[in-house]
Amino acid sequence: MRTERFSVWVNCFLPDESKTTDMVQDKELLYEDRGFLMLPDSYTDDGTPTRLVINCHGAGGTVTTDDAQGEHQALTHYLVANGYAVMDVNGLPHKYAEEKGIDLRNNIGSPIAIRCYVKAYNYVMEHYNLRARVFVHGGSMGGISSTNLVLSGQIPVIAQTGFCPVLDTYNEIFLHPWCSGLPKFALGIIYGLDKDENDEYIYDEEKVKGFNPVKNKKAECYPVPVKFWQCKNDGTVSFEVTRAFVDRIKENGGYAVLRAFEQGGHEPQLVGDIISETAGNNIFNGHTIEVRPAVEEAFIWIRSFD
Repeated sequence: MRTERFSVWVNCFLPDESKTTDMVQDKELLYEDRGFLMLPDSYTDDGTPTRLVINCHGAGGTVTTDDAQGEHQALTHYLVANGYAVMDVNGLPHKYAEEKGIDLRNNIGSPIAIRCYVKAYNYVMEHYNLRARVFVHGGSMGGISSTNLVLSGQIPVIAQTGFCPVLDTYNEIFLHPWCSGLPKFALGIIYGLDKDENDEYIYDEEKVKGFNPVKNKKAECYPVPVKFWQCKNDGTVSFEVTRAFVDRIKENGGYAVLRAFEQGGHEPQLVGDIISETAGNNIFNGHTIEVRPAVEEAFIWIRSFD
């Protein structure tokens, strides 16, 4: 196994398209975003290409120049131990976040985040021996990043998985934000939301349109098989929003599954006992991976479409 670190330059300017003008409305404001790629022992620079899984991180971590949340996750280790490459980017360039006063951990699946993921995909496809069609996974806030990436249609996705995914910019990011309101603040800045007389942001679906999965018409005919794992007592992300999202896909003939746990809060991947006899190799860098049911089932789901 080896870990590669890279950066991509992304245009972070988002024009206000509600304004009518005969002047140039758009421009390029390029910022550097950081990414990492973990390659399995079976990877070679030539020969059979390696399958890639894009693992979109949650708001509990970032991707920086020397570390990434995804590098420490059981699912990442399990995938790499079984011959998959795993990639992530921060989805919010550090300098841009600093200038705008946005917490670096909250890319909230915005247009900027999607541009970062697409740029990162193109970069690793150009520089490494990887198969073009990929799997996409996302945990918590990574749920909206991964879902918006799939719905963008900008990269070829085979199937999707997600743990307790954020899917609703209004009910989950705006009305019930985590981390003392940091994602709501990011939402207001990135999408240019107006403020009321109390200096509070006013939600505007028109400005978020296309990046709010529960309101995205494309989600009704979901383009890939998708499976989510979530605990019914999740206090951070609404289980009911996830269930309604999955039900809508199924009602329109799509392949969607919600795997529910009764208890476990916001950590479905930690529910249940460690599995001793796993479907795949559970040794990573000489250590046994603590594979519990959600991680085992996500791995099986991915491998069943490979």
